[in-house]
Amino acid sequence: MNEYNLLIHILECCEESGNRHDRVRFDVGHELVEELHNRYRLRPSIDELKKIVDRCYSREWLEHAYLGSGRYNGLKLTTKGMGVATSKRKSEELRKNRPLLKTISDYIEDHKGLFLLLGSVVAITGLIISILKMGSANG
Repeated sequence: MNEYNLLIHILECCEESGNRHDRVRFDVGHELVEELHNRYRLRPSIDELKKIVDRCYSREWLEHAYLGSGRYNGLKLTTKGMGVATSKRKSEELRKNRPLLKTISDYIEDHKGLFLLLGSVVAITGLIISILKMGSANG
């Protein structure tokens, strides 16, 4: 579970209910945990959700809709948070729908250190084998 899952969830709640982002309120509690589980198969703890909300709040992605509701109640998505959620959701959709060659290329790019290590191990192994063959041929 991360900030983006929460923001996208709130954005999708707005879209499903036909409400603007500044009209949809939510509280951190068991109901939110159940909604996230039903939508994403994620089951964060209340404490984990509170940490995520704190990060979103510090980045100005969430704000309090009204005073006196408590730190984790009466929260709403900001315009900035809506933009982040929309952008992240779009990038995830593009990532899921990319062609096979692009997927392979991205995988190699993401793991190039691993491929470099593997290539080095193969080269060193080949060098050791050739040295051992030369030593046994001379002996």
